This record gives sequence, C-alpha cells and structure tokens, in this order.
Amino acid sequence: MKKNIQWILGVLLVLLALVLVRTFNPNLFKRNVSEALATPSEITVSVQELNGLQDSCLIVELDAENQRFPNSLVLPFGQLLEKENKEKLSSLDGKILLYSSDISTSSKAWVILNQLKFDGVYILSDEENPEELKYKFQPDTTIRLE
Repeated sequence: MKKNIQWILGVLLVLLALVLVRTFNPNLFKRNVSEALATPSEITVSVQELNGLQDSCLIVELDAENQRFPNSLVLPFGQLLEKENKEKLSSLDGKILLYSSDISTSSKAWVILNQLKFDGVYILSDEENPEELKYKFQPDTTIRLE
C-alpha cells in the first residue's frame, strides 16, 4: 500500500513539473488572437501614408531577395523568431513596420510578434486598403437553384 502511494505521488510530481515547465515557457503566445485580428485597419499603414508618419519608425523587410526601402532592416521571415532577431526587434524604439511583397507574409509576422507581446508593430502595405474587394461579385448564371 505504501509503495502505491509513493508511486502515485511520484507520477503527480512529474506531472506538476511538466505543467510548470509548460507554463513558464517564454515562447508561448501571450495575447488573445481573436482580439488581435478584430482591428486589421488599425494595424495597416500604406506606403503613401509613410511620409506623413509623425513617430519614428523602422521598416523591417521580410523578403531576403531585395531591399526596397533605404535604411530598413532586412530580416527574412524564416529567421524572425531566432533569439538574436527577437532581441533586435525588442530593442527598437518607435513603430515597427513589417513589409513583404506578399501581404500574407507580413500579416503572419504581425500575428506572431503580436502574440509574443511586441507593441507598436504595424503592417506596411503597397495599397491603401488591402482588404478591399477589387472585383464586383457576379453570380454564376449557369447554375440553377435546387
């Protein structure tokens, strides 16, 4: 009987240790994703609005192939979460504008950094409103209703 209790306590201690390790992991997401995705228009800055920004900002280019903006920091998307790159981003003052030729890459990077509690991170877009529908919806007339 005493051996069974010791065995059960041992298993519980191991589970407690695993829970504590999981809880204090620095790479876990910190913010609620649904709140972060509720306001996409507030986190997007167009290239046209770039000259009118009053605050200091740094453009982080996520495409490693070419550098579009002078004095920007080139940080490939695949290397975004490396320790030295996270330290670079956390030491920056002002706004961080994420730019990629593919807006989905910038959006992914924004979600990741937002979940890791980076503040002042925005998406730099080539268009004024990237989420605006560009084409008029036309239903297919060849399909009949059932």
